[in-house]
Amino acid sequence: MNDLNAQIARRDSLRRKLALQKTPEQRLRDMARLQQVMWSTLRSSPQGYGHFLRRNYKTRAIAVRDHDGR
Repeated sequence: MNDLNAQIARRDSLRRKLALQKTPEQRLRDMARLQQVMWSTLRSSPQGYGHFLRRNYKTRAIAVRDHDGR
């Protein structure tokens, strides 16, 4: 198991090193590409997209109190 942990640590170190070498423009481009892929994946499954919207709206919902303060 230690060998696996060492491999993961080396991989993570390399990813951090590569990420630090990117310019802000490259990072923004990467993020835009990831968002495009995410939205196209979500929209390719109507059931999955509906689940995403319901969960998203539920987490953003604001609790509205009655007029008497409850």
